[in-house]
Amino acid sequence: MKKVVLMGVPHHNNLGDNAIALAEKEFIKDFFPEYDYYEISEETIDKCVYKVIDYIAKDSLIFLHGGGNFGDEYLYVEEGRRKVIELFPENTIILFPQTMFFSETKQGKEELEKSKKIYSKHKKLILLARESVSYELMKKEFPDNKVIQTPDIVTYLNKSDNETKREGLLFILRNDVERVTTDEQTEYVEKIAKKYFSKIDYKDIARGAPILAKDREQKLDEMFSRCRHAQLIITDRLHGMIFAAITSTPCIALKSYNHKITSSKDNFKHLGYIRYIEDVKDVEEQIKYLLNTKFEPYDNEFAKKRFIKVIKEEIKIE
Repeated sequence: MKKVVLMGVPHHNNLGDNAIALAEKEFIKDFFPEYDYYEISEETIDKCVYKVIDYIAKDSLIFLHGGGNFGDEYLYVEEGRRKVIELFPENTIILFPQTMFFSETKQGKEELEKSKKIYSKHKKLILLARESVSYELMKKEFPDNKVIQTPDIVTYLNKSDNETKREGLLFILRNDVERVTTDEQTEYVEKIAKKYFSKIDYKDIARGAPILAKDREQKLDEMFSRCRHAQLIITDRLHGMIFAAITSTPCIALKSYNHKITSSKDNFKHLGYIRYIEDVKDVEEQIKYLLNTKFEPYDNEFAKKRFIKVIKEEIKIE
């Protein structure tokens, strides 16, 4: 039986990355049910990839985990991708939807050149960009590879439940190098929120113990449940916004340090309950709007149709 191998899945604690892995697996199972499915983790790819070379035939499909690590910020992940691309020159390799962000530093420019040199040699490598800025960057920097724009793969999931009783506000905020919201801005948003909500919860979706593959779905179900029980989510995380979208939870998205949110928000412009603001001074107006407007629940058909077209028409994998 043919094999499909998903390489670079996380075992760390970031629920956004784990949601990507869950959606990737569901996508693969839907589109390639006749293939045997295997995963290799991001943490072990450096050693494991050499051990599996003899077990991956030329007709095996290789998928590379998507997300926001295509660049020099998380360099060990990019180095693992390069290794896979070099070791399997005759396999079809598909990079699940990514945000591309190589910094303008000396290191960023050098690492981009390394990736361009390796990627350009692989004639069956397909790059998926999850928003328009990355799409244009990939087309510019990787002209020898096929580049396709899609939404983030997590939009493939639908975790809505219209029967759930909602109460209160859920903050999903960053506390890492990508945070741009200042303490003063956060305090202002909290002050405004307290005028409208008596119950306010906080969740850091990149904190806690590592998540093993066997626990991934359970941990994510717990997170999706928290989202479904909230009247409103305020977040500066892309997957905070996406979790809100797929659970039909009204959301105010704050800007992030790169184009992850600003460019990705276009994928959700048909969802009236997802609102993006550049200035925290606009938060009260959006809270009032979202609390007083009725919205249609999330429908993932737009994402499914896009990925069907990618596989059947643009990549043409039967």
